[in-house]
Amino acid sequence: MSHARNAPDPPTTDPVWTPILTGLRATALDCLQTSFALLADHAHGSGSHLALGARYGFRTRERDGLVTVEATSDDRAAEAVDLLGLRVEGRWMQLDGPQVRRLCGPGQPLYVTADAYDLPWCPYHGHERMRHSFLVTDAVGGEVTVVDGYHNDTAWGAARPGVWRLPTADFDAALAGGAHTLAVAAHPAPAIDVPAMLAGNAERAHRSRPEIADYLARIGAALGTVAGLHRFVLDVWLLGRARDLHEQWLATARPGAAAALAGHGPRWQALSARSYVALRRAQAGRPATPELADALGALIAEHLDALESIAAPTGPEGADAAPAGGDGVRAAVLGALGDTLHLDGSALHTTDVLRELPGFDSFRLVDVIDRVERRLGVEVPATALSAADLRDVGSLCAMFGAAAGGVR
Repeated sequence: MSHARNAPDPPTTDPVWTPILTGLRATALDCLQTSFALLADHAHGSGSHLALGARYGFRTRERDGLVTVEATSDDRAAEAVDLLGLRVEGRWMQLDGPQVRRLCGPGQPLYVTADAYDLPWCPYHGHERMRHSFLVTDAVGGEVTVVDGYHNDTAWGAARPGVWRLPTADFDAALAGGAHTLAVAAHPAPAIDVPAMLAGNAERAHRSRPEIADYLARIGAALGTVAGLHRFVLDVWLLGRARDLHEQWLATARPGAAAALAGHGPRWQALSARSYVALRRAQAGRPATPELADALGALIAEHLDALESIAAPTGPEGADAAPAGGDGVRAAVLGALGDTLHLDGSALHTTDVLRELPGFDSFRLVDVIDRVERRLGVEVPATALSAADLRDVGSLCAMFGAAAGGVR
């Protein structure tokens, strides 16, 4: 088995884990979440891991003298317990390969974190040091089966979810630096009270604004150094994935509300690309770009505003309320369409013509109008309900904007 650092052996297929890997929303997970996500889907079915995106939170910590939003392994384990129904029933620190192999029993996958620098199937192998998680699912017949759900493009190649079978000698060499190992059992996943979760997210978003302002000031002040830019690149990547994971959870838990976050993703991806270019320029001795912190602040603020609008106060019949500004009107219209037609945000953005939306008809239009009126706390005059106003999403937004005070 070749272990050339830039050419790891290709993954193999596995009748149990390959289908689970296929259903994993790996592009919205970090390298510590992926293995908990795999365990949840293995226990509770495909898509169960999206619950990791249910709860919004903003927490900073110090690492190597810099502020960061990077979570620890303990943070991710706590989230898996709270949101996925997983339980950590054994914890061992700094085990070597033979010790991990002895712990691995039939039907008991182990959650393992080790240094990605030493893992031959990772593109970081021999290049960059970081804690990286994977599952050890089998250790028999002179081979160890490793399942890794990580998905990312790196400077040294692409990391993609897969299953690898390593000779025991190669596995032991990869863990020579010590591996943290968890035995994780699956219990019934907790039911998430969606309205309560959304309200809690809005409250946490509101409370986090001062901490975020301090974080942005501190991370912006460090952009003049390569280390500061490197940390900034990682934080943008982490925050962007967290936002994406929340949107994907919301699309399943409250499809109409997910429209409030639709369209944000490409701007996060653009900032991620800009920040990486800035890092490479700084590594070559060229000046940094301090406005990156302002761009990040704008994206975070947009996300916080969306979280607060999604869980705005309810109207007389308990419908979701939304601010009457232009963005609030559009979010209310898209939310009502999504809830009424049971469509997610991606389907709503394929067309603006109402009759091209699956399941749309005049009966559903009445339901949509009622929902938006309740959410915005307005009543559209009968004289405003012209055929032109009921043709497409833009016309509906203009009609409700006028009813809400002339905002279009």
